[in-house]
Amino acid sequence: MPIDQNFPTNHHAIEKFKDPLSENYHLVWGPGRLAEASIDPKVKADSQAIGEEIKPIGIHGTFVAVDWDSCIADGICLMSCPVKVFEWYKNPGETGRNDRKDYTDKANPVKEADCIWCMACVEVCPTKAIKVDQLNQDIHEKEIIKFT
Repeated sequence: MPIDQNFPTNHHAIEKFKDPLSENYHLVWGPGRLAEASIDPKVKADSQAIGEEIKPIGIHGTFVAVDWDSCIADGICLMSCPVKVFEWYKNPGETGRNDRKDYTDKANPVKEADCIWCMACVEVCPTKAIKVDQLNQDIHEKEIIKFT
């Protein structure tokens, strides 16, 4: 199931996620759900290998949003983004397709404010886990106040 196109209405902001390498931050929306990542063979194998339980995570970002429950760490979004909005969650600062730690890693929209609305990431995502919506900037500004 692709990212919920109405996630700001159907979910609530549960956390402010700060990038460990910069001053950038984004919102995390929940609740999460078991989705594509929970049944992907590569994700399942790597989860088992590192002893990590597959559980609902939620959506990271608001105007550049990635459903981490659907993300299978394919990495094509990192390669397609001309302004490098994404980096790997488990390997911060890395933006190459093969720089992920393993298939449990996630595309992290740490520079969502740099998005130029080209939609390249949305088009190439194999699980349709990404939503880019400039109108959600207002929602981000309203919700982020709750975490300051």
